[in-house]
Amino acid sequence: MPDYSRHRLLNWEWYPAYRSQMGVDNYDRYVSSVYRMLSAMKPGSFFKIEKNVRPENIDLFIKVCCMYILETNGYEFSNDYSIIRHI
Repeated sequence: MPDYSRHRLLNWEWYPAYRSQMGVDNYDRYVSSVYRMLSAMKPGSFFKIEKNVRPENIDLFIKVCCMYILETNGYEFSNDYSIIRHI
């Protein structure tokens, strides 16, 4: 399994770059779609990033998931950030 831990949220320097590159509306839609997917996960379920996220979106996807985890309880990444679980 790949190690995606280098994509984790360490600071907020990435934030303005993604919003500028994608455009505010597209960025907000992406964040909302990831948040909806995570909130729909049942306790005990997991999401495999390699299987479900396009390679070009992995960095942003993981950062957005980290934001969600900071705002809610009950989610965690595997040590290599390849899986997110709803505990």
